[in-house]
Amino acid sequence: MGKLDGKVVVITGSAGGMGQVACRMFCAEGARVLGADLDGTAGKELETRLRDEGLDFRFAEVDVASAASVAELAARAKAEFGGVDVLYNNAGIIAGKPILETTEDEWAHIERINSKSIFLATKAFVPLMAGRKGSIVNVSSIGGIVAFANMGAYGAAKAAAAHFSRVAAVEFAPDIRVNAICPGVVDTPMPRNFTKDMDDRDQIFESWNHEHLTGRLGRPEEVVSLALWLASDDAGFMTGAVLNIDGGYSTR
Repeated sequence: MGKLDGKVVVITGSAGGMGQVACRMFCAEGARVLGADLDGTAGKELETRLRDEGLDFRFAEVDVASAASVAELAARAKAEFGGVDVLYNNAGIIAGKPILETTEDEWAHIERINSKSIFLATKAFVPLMAGRKGSIVNVSSIGGIVAFANMGAYGAAKAAAAHFSRVAAVEFAPDIRVNAICPGVVDTPMPRNFTKDMDDRDQIFESWNHEHLTGRLGRPEEVVSLALWLASDDAGFMTGAVLNIDGGYSTR
């Protein structure tokens, strides 16, 4: 028996490093997973791999910051599954720039993906959770808790994601649980792409290792394991929480 046997799960950002791990782990726990990402090529490749492994995974190319695109995803979920039990808002981007150098368009782009997308998906999928005791898991970040220089837009969007989760937990109680997770630096393609053109890239990764009390970066499986638990009935008494999974970074 898997923790998510028979449950229908929607995972955004499913073609990214963390997203691909999440899709495999949620499927392995018995869920029927509908993944969504703007990267249609990577998403279709993931769909082929997981289905070849016998896992119930389907992919949809979606712009999570577009209300129309998210509505189409919700319509597909309703048509194919009849409803949704879990929404895992995993989609996100990272960007760094001093506040005074950040353009209005750059700010808006980061906010659209890291914050607005959660709002749009929540509006679209909460009606499909009626009577199903649903669970929503939103990905925030320690960047929404700790003040990092040059991360004003990113930090503001991630802080918004965390607080939105608290408000949603209040509004949708007791039928739907809503929680947020705040990862530290996790060893996925995202931070590696973020630092690829930096001259001191190796030193940056070494400093990140040191700043986590665990002495290392997180692994995507560790973060997804927390999201999976929050999605499952095992976390039935957990709602409105914003949980750090950051190797002690915020404690330091």
